Amino acid sequence: MSRFLGLDSPWGTDGVDWVQQWTEIVQRNDMVNANTGEYDPRHMFGMTSQDVFRWPALKNGAQRQLLGLNIVILMLPGIPILLWGEEQKHYIQENLSNDYVYGRQPMSSSFSFKNHGCYVVGETTYVDMPWNNSAGCYDNSVGLDHRDPSHPLRNILKRMYELRRQFPALNDGFRLDTLSFHIYDVYLRGSQGMPSPHGIWSVYRGRAEGVQDFTGIGQGNQGVWFLYQNEDKPVNYTFDCRSSSEALISAFPANTLVKNLFHPYEEYVLEESTSKYGIEDSSEFNGCLSHLSMDSWEFKALVPKTKWLPPSPTITRVIPGHDSRIQSNVMLGDQETVAIEIHFSSQMSCNSVINSLKITSITQDQQVAQLNTSSVVCMMAHADPPEYVGEVGTAWTFKAELNNVSNGIHAFTVRNATTEDGDLYTNVSTSDILLDLRGMATLIFIKALDRFFFRIGQGDNPMVFPLSASYTTSLLHKHSTSGDLYITPKAAGAEKFRYSLNWGSSYSDWLDYSGANTTITAQAWSGTESQNWRGEHVILNYWSSMTGSSDHVQHADLDWSSLPPRRWPHAFIQGSWNQYGYDQGLENEMSQTPDGLWNFNLNAEWPTDMIINVWGMNPDGLPDKSQAFGDVDGDNVLDLVPPNSLSTNVITVSTVPSIRYLGYRITVNDANYRYQIEPAGSVLIQAYISVILAVVPLLSGILGIWAFKKSFYHVRLNKIGISGRGGLVGLIAPRLPDYQNLRTAVVHIFNCSKSSFDAQHDTSTGPLAVDSGSPHRRSVLIATIEYEIEDWQIKVKIGGLGVMSSLMSKNLNHQNLVWVVPCIEDFVYPVDHAAEPMNVVILGSDYEVTVQYHTLRNITFVVLDAPIFRQQTKDEPYPARMDDLDSAIYYSAWNQCIAQAIQRFNVDLYHINDYHGSVAPLYLLPRVIPCCLSLHNAEFQGMWPLRSTTEMEETSRIFNLDQDIVKKYVQFGDVFNLLHAAASYLRIHQKGFGAVGVSKKYGKRSFARYPILWGLKEVGHLPNPDPSDTAEWDKALPKYKNIFIDGELEMNRGSLRCQAQEWAGLKQDPTVSLQLLNVVAPALATNTQSEENFLYTEDISLDFSSTTKAELFVFVGRWSNQKGVDLIADVFFSILKCYPNTQLICIGPVIDLYGKFAALKLKRMAALYPGRVCSKPQFTALPPCIFSGAEFALIPSRDEPFGLVAVEFGRKGALGVGSRVGGLGQMPGWWFTIESTTSRHLLQQFKTAIRTALASKKEVRAVMRARALLQRFPVVQWIEDLETLQSTSIQISVQRRQSSWLSISFRSANKHLSNPQTLSSTALTMTPRNRHSSPSAETPKPPLSEKFWLNKMLSLGRSSGSRKRLSKVRRPPASVQPLSNRGLNEGHEAIDNYSIEPNVVQDSDREHTISEHQSIFATPEHRTASPVHLYDDSLPGFLSSHPPFSPPISPDYSAVNSISNYYNLFPTPPRDSYAGPTGRGPLSVGSIVGSHKDFNLQKLDPLFTDSRVLYYNNFAKMLESVDAKSSEDQLCIEQYLVKSEKQWFSRFHRAKLGMSSPSTPASSVFRMPWGRNDSDSDHRDQESDEGSGNGEFLLDEDYAPPAGLKKLLQKKIGEWQIYCFLVAFGQVIAATSYQITLLTGQNGQAASELYTVASIYLAASLFWWLLFRTMKSVYLLSFPFLLYGLAIFILGIGPYVKAGGSRNWVNNIATGLYAFASASGSFYFALNFGTEGGTSADTWTFRACVIQGSQQIYIAALWYWGSILSTRSVAGFTTNSLVTSSPLVTAITTPVAVLLWIIALVLFLGLPDYYRHKPGEIPAFYLSLFRRKVVLWFFVMIIIQNYWLSTLYGRSWRYLWSSQHAPAWSIMVLLIFFFVGVWAVMLWIFGALSMKHSWILPIFAIGLGAPRWAQTLWGTSNIGLYVPWGSRVVGTLLGRSLWLWLGVLDALQGVGFGMILLQTLTRVHIAFTLIAAQVVGSIATIAARASAPNAEGPGDVFPDFSFGVSDGLRKGWFWAGLLCQLVICVGYFKFFRKEQLFKP
Repeated sequence: MSRFLGLDSPWGTDGVDWVQQWTEIVQRNDMVNANTGEYDPRHMFGMTSQDVFRWPALKNGAQRQLLGLNIVILMLPGIPILLWGEEQKHYIQENLSNDYVYGRQPMSSSFSFKNHGCYVVGETTYVDMPWNNSAGCYDNSVGLDHRDPSHPLRNILKRMYELRRQFPALNDGFRLDTLSFHIYDVYLRGSQGMPSPHGIWSVYRGRAEGVQDFTGIGQGNQGVWFLYQNEDKPVNYTFDCRSSSEALISAFPANTLVKNLFHPYEEYVLEESTSKYGIEDSSEFNGCLSHLSMDSWEFKALVPKTKWLPPSPTITRVIPGHDSRIQSNVMLGDQETVAIEIHFSSQMSCNSVINSLKITSITQDQQVAQLNTSSVVCMMAHADPPEYVGEVGTAWTFKAELNNVSNGIHAFTVRNATTEDGDLYTNVSTSDILLDLRGMATLIFIKALDRFFFRIGQGDNPMVFPLSASYTTSLLHKHSTSGDLYITPKAAGAEKFRYSLNWGSSYSDWLDYSGANTTITAQAWSGTESQNWRGEHVILNYWSSMTGSSDHVQHADLDWSSLPPRRWPHAFIQGSWNQYGYDQGLENEMSQTPDGLWNFNLNAEWPTDMIINVWGMNPDGLPDKSQAFGDVDGDNVLDLVPPNSLSTNVITVSTVPSIRYLGYRITVNDANYRYQIEPAGSVLIQAYISVILAVVPLLSGILGIWAFKKSFYHVRLNKIGISGRGGLVGLIAPRLPDYQNLRTAVVHIFNCSKSSFDAQHDTSTGPLAVDSGSPHRRSVLIATIEYEIEDWQIKVKIGGLGVMSSLMSKNLNHQNLVWVVPCIEDFVYPVDHAAEPMNVVILGSDYEVTVQYHTLRNITFVVLDAPIFRQQTKDEPYPARMDDLDSAIYYSAWNQCIAQAIQRFNVDLYHINDYHGSVAPLYLLPRVIPCCLSLHNAEFQGMWPLRSTTEMEETSRIFNLDQDIVKKYVQFGDVFNLLHAAASYLRIHQKGFGAVGVSKKYGKRSFARYPILWGLKEVGHLPNPDPSDTAEWDKALPKYKNIFIDGELEMNRGSLRCQAQEWAGLKQDPTVSLQLLNVVAPALATNTQSEENFLYTEDISLDFSSTTKAELFVFVGRWSNQKGVDLIADVFFSILKCYPNTQLICIGPVIDLYGKFAALKLKRMAALYPGRVCSKPQFTALPPCIFSGAEFALIPSRDEPFGLVAVEFGRKGALGVGSRVGGLGQMPGWWFTIESTTSRHLLQQFKTAIRTALASKKEVRAVMRARALLQRFPVVQWIEDLETLQSTSIQISVQRRQSSWLSISFRSANKHLSNPQTLSSTALTMTPRNRHSSPSAETPKPPLSEKFWLNKMLSLGRSSGSRKRLSKVRRPPASVQPLSNRGLNEGHEAIDNYSIEPNVVQDSDREHTISEHQSIFATPEHRTASPVHLYDDSLPGFLSSHPPFSPPISPDYSAVNSISNYYNLFPTPPRDSYAGPTGRGPLSVGSIVGSHKDFNLQKLDPLFTDSRVLYYNNFAKMLESVDAKSSEDQLCIEQYLVKSEKQWFSRFHRAKLGMSSPSTPASSVFRMPWGRNDSDSDHRDQESDEGSGNGEFLLDEDYAPPAGLKKLLQKKIGEWQIYCFLVAFGQVIAATSYQITLLTGQNGQAASELYTVASIYLAASLFWWLLFRTMKSVYLLSFPFLLYGLAIFILGIGPYVKAGGSRNWVNNIATGLYAFASASGSFYFALNFGTEGGTSADTWTFRACVIQGSQQIYIAALWYWGSILSTRSVAGFTTNSLVTSSPLVTAITTPVAVLLWIIALVLFLGLPDYYRHKPGEIPAFYLSLFRRKVVLWFFVMIIIQNYWLSTLYGRSWRYLWSSQHAPAWSIMVLLIFFFVGVWAVMLWIFGALSMKHSWILPIFAIGLGAPRWAQTLWGTSNIGLYVPWGSRVVGTLLGRSLWLWLGVLDALQGVGFGMILLQTLTRVHIAFTLIAAQVVGSIATIAARASAPNAEGPGDVFPDFSFGVSDGLRKGWFWAGLLCQLVICVGYFKFFRKEQLFKP
């Protein structure tokens, strides 16, 4: 049939000849009725069924359908079938798939079919289906009731069935003949070659003659002639009746008048043909038609007119139409009149119609409409043109009015109206003719009623207007008193209703409708918070029996008039872009517009699909299915299909937005379920944002570098000098205003203390006095190894401490000083007053120290004499090392003697200078004495190893201290630290007060740089004075505007320069004196001009044009790394070349390798520039002209606590050019900042300063010199500040004691000190002893890295403790010679023992004797109040009222003896096997150590010293080609030494492993050939010429190198030892706990899982920290791998556990174990490379970048796996069992687990010994750590980043792999490009830059701002999902490229922040900081998941800017999140620079 009616399909292989098909049916089928045994065809024929498309849906579909119905109902024998709705022209298709098309539209009213009426699904079986129903959704008739008796198709079908009754042959005739046809074949493209015949057919149907006889039934045996055509257009046919093939043959004879049985009942007269068919035994020629017009798809049924019967009357139309909706004109409850019309096809009897009408009504007021008979009008009518073939037209009309019409539904029924003649009736029809058992035909009559109804009501009546009245605000109310809800329904016409208060989740029972107010009760509902709704809402559902439908729904809200109407509580968009709702983090809730439409802006990767889910996600975590709408048929109307439907009910967006747009705006109307998708979002916004995100972080990082350099990389021109000084500002606040107030306050405190002791001690007390003239002055004990005894002409001075010692001895006359000094080898000490020897205990044995007292003015010198002291010299007064056995014995004896001196003299205060005597107060415990600590050079601290219990016991016994005391005060990690003892003492007993630096800046920098001081609150400043500035001080700054330029001095500078040139052997300029044109000063006193203007005022007019041209630079000082002499040697090749007038003088002793190589280079420089360079690396006498004749003084110190040399040079006229570190920079000059200790940076800065100075004008220099003369560093000010410091220290100490009230008498025993005997009054003459000079055990610090184990534990960078230096040259025989240990200078700051030539000294005011003042490298500033002296013997210790002595001390020492006898505190200590002689013996190393070689402190590693001058000689050869460029590059001294040291230590490393190494000469710290006299040379050469191997590197003969795994793991691959790779691997795999959830098949973590994992992570962090602090690190680094392996192994057990809860628990256990292990990741970072010492910043940058890059690739691979799980999850797979349910996983996990266990075993057995020591105690560790602002800010960063970004971490990473367009391999290529290629470029760039600027990566990281925030914004806010540039793949790759670029920047920032920790903290502090950060981060992560605005998704923190910037920028959370990220950088920028450990 479909082929016949013109459709293109593969159906119809049997053709379209119906007669032939009927014949085949008859021939091939059994037609016998099994019941009757008769021939009985019962085939059923129809045009459609419930599984077939509706024909009216096609173009001309109704006409096609009628043609087909004509064939199946009338023409074909059989049983005709009809599907409901065929008679009503149903055309709505509702199929969900295009391969199964059907329509099942209901008969009753339902507007949902109207909503879905636009069919766009299509049809796959049929080709080019001519659909014509795209407007069904706009056809209101679709939603009406379809039981319309007047429908035209129903009337046609009614006529067909009437014809079957009238003509029995049409009902039961078996004969079917084709009379003729005129057709042609059409071949359609989808018909597979089958023809589609088109044309006209002539067919006859009648009875089977001789078999059937219908006589007496209807028209009896009359047959019917059918004509039909299947053309889709009208055709005028012409036939040739004379040709049998061209004629249209009729079934009736020629000349017969035939009439059409269908309207318009036309008649035809048949012509004669040449054919005879003999129908009904006729012998006549059959008739023929020669002309015939046929309309499209027309059919005709013709019979002789004599047999034609008129049709029964039918109703053709009613007005109002069936189920019409009428707006009422009256109010509810009133009645109105409605006019009606009934159209008939025949003239009817008017009265019959009136009588047949029956009217029924369903109204709210029970009123029934009534027919107004007086209004009836009956009339004939003209029919409209028919629409369909056979359609019956109107012939007669009945008009009337219905009165009493109330709002409601009204029906009028025509029961049986008759025609005017009374022969025909409307409602009597024959349905069929049946044969009874006897074969007789029986007519069955059925009476049908034609019922029509219409609805009338108000606009808000849902029974009448279900669409427009679906929402109202006047329905729901609340009782004002009871609060109950009630409704006022307005649905007249309803009979029952029900309601729902929970949006249809449940309904009440059906209730009878009355229209009255009805109270409704609340209904239960449960759901999630997001599913809840606002306000009260009710849904009413109405039903009426007349309509047969309950599709009448009305929504109402309570108090909602100002808000948009809503029919949904909310709506959520779910789709593949948010995993169909499972990803609840993405915003997917639609919003309502004021007109009630639901909107949502969607930006996704197109194409995509979605559904609109009213309820979203249910509490069970699954999407709700009750109202999940899609668009299965693509008609832009939401569809709701059963959950078990196989159809995919989604809204598919298959096209990408146009080029201007990024996404779509989805708009939904909840009234009709229609939606629209319109392009939205701006590509320009995306472009702008992408450029900003890509460029701004990089630019800001570069800008940060630029700003940092601009701010701190400048040369500061100090024209004025000191602009302001604050004394002890910040240290003592508030300051006491005057001496008297301070005296009063302190006296009050001491009186209180005194009175409390008076009750316990019966001693008479004298009055307290503080006057300087009183005998009760303050007594202060000072102990220094550098000292001066003027009357004995003994002076030991090598540095700034010696200068300060001389200063204190000469200027502290107001105090009683007890000065403890050791005897040294070089001097003969007169015998003064012999005292009782002091007994010291070392290693359990007693040793004696001879003591004598010597009084000079107010000073009592306690002179100690013992071999241990006598082994030192005036040039080397300190032990060579600070970490060996010899130095430990020396400092133990020294401190024990100091403690006994404190006891003997009962002083008020002990003033500690540096570390040397720092532990002395510990021997007095529990007695506490007030102390002060002056830091002259805090880098030297005195440290010995405490790595094991053996070392702890040995060191404690050497120092004769209890281990408890050591742990509490001295120990710092694995170090016995002398300086830390002093800091601990102040922290515990003086609240951290009392430590000061010797300059204002140095105190702050020391506190920032040295962790041992972090336990203090701060380190104050007590600036050193200028020893020569002893004039009165008025506390006023110089008035620079009243400066007088000394014209005479300026005029004489030329001659002084010439003298200096002559002395140095330089070329002299022509001596042209400066002409003093006008030196007029009177106007200066009244000059009020600015200082800039003053420089050029006419008041001072000097002619500088004729001055000498030479620019003379002078350097005087120790030639060492600290003083920067190598920088001078490097940079001056360029300066001399570019500035021909420059000259250079360098003078000083060589101290270390830097000085040695600088001397070599300066020698070469002098050769290349003869007469311009003077290099004297030796002690020499300096004439005053060197200071006064030089134009500039070079002071490029790397570190300078005070820098008095700048003051002295400035006072003599030489302006400073140097570094602005420590105390430098206060004098007028050019000072450069040091922001990096790299040589490149220092050279660049130094060169810039020199060039700036050379470019300055002569006039400016003259004024600067004049101002320099006014600079003051007065001794008086220093004394005041010292008094304030000491008095406050005493005050706080007393307060501290009173608060704890330690009333322990000084008479109590002290087990730490030996028992002194009665002091002898006989003077002991002490003569110097000769000693053999053994090879020095000196340990120079390597320039690049320290091998001392302290650095391995405490710092990843440079040592924060002792910096081992090469010693100073003692008696250099030549300008270049071997060097001794720099350490014996202790970094103190004066030049060493220069003498002045007598003939040079001419003016006592101008002479500068360096040996006299030794102040060139001393230190600046501060103020104080007056001294306080309190003595009271009733008070313990220092509060005794009897003065310990009065200056001068009487020769009678009975008082001292009595004190010593009185305090008998020295029990005899036990002896042991290490002791020397059992009795007291002389104290020497030999007497203590003897022949023992098994002390731990004797086992020291050598350091690089180039003792065999291999590298020195090589450097000398290289210098032959030196020039200005190579001098600062290849031949830079520091760079050369770094490379040399690296090579040497590589050989040393191989030697320690027992591996062969080249026989290159190596040096030892114990065999340095320089620094000794010639008599030592043979011995030295003998020792230094030892062979290679153990001898070369000082390895013991019985040294056993590591073997097995230990040796293997310490071998190097490149620069990394193998164990470093394994430790780094531990850091990499601890990247994130999310990986284990991926391995277990989970796609993400629920909140509860995150809380659990985070809690485990938190607890594990604490566990690993406790393990780290209590056990050896080897356990910490190996045990986690066991847990990793166990977690992976347990994961592999999953397939063998029952699916469900048990398997989930297995996975949970694996997750927990992995999370527990991964918490140790921070330690792998902090402890890696532990066997190395200090490492340069560029090396750490490289290492961090390599590990970070590897970790990023590892994480990316994990997220790739996660993306696969996500894809499978979206596709419907259960990812929880995707992997872990297969036994294959066991084959994967088991080998991995075994591998991890092997790594654990390898680490445990093979890690170096560094990791096999238990960590030492660090007192006040946590307190000190939290005083580091960087640490606190790091925690702030962790909190901020975890709170704002942790919840989106996984989502951001998923973006990388989530594309549906780009293949995984392309993303992997991108990943490798960025994290290998780009990362390597960044690594190279920053590695290279870090070689010059160590700060550059941290500052760049700070300047980056918030790259992770930017990456998260791009990856999570949807703006980067679709990038419309190029193809889809290209756009995807561009978006991922930006994300990866930001990831690179984020990783760089992470490395930079890590470098901040590396440069500001030690290793152990980093470990705690990271582990504490894990704890803090875990808490922040939990808090974020619980409370953050982006807890589950980007939210308002990361808004989608695709659809407009303004909305996002108005969100407060966006700014909060961004500003918090930026604040991180601000804090780091503020704190990083100030807290660097390496910045001087």
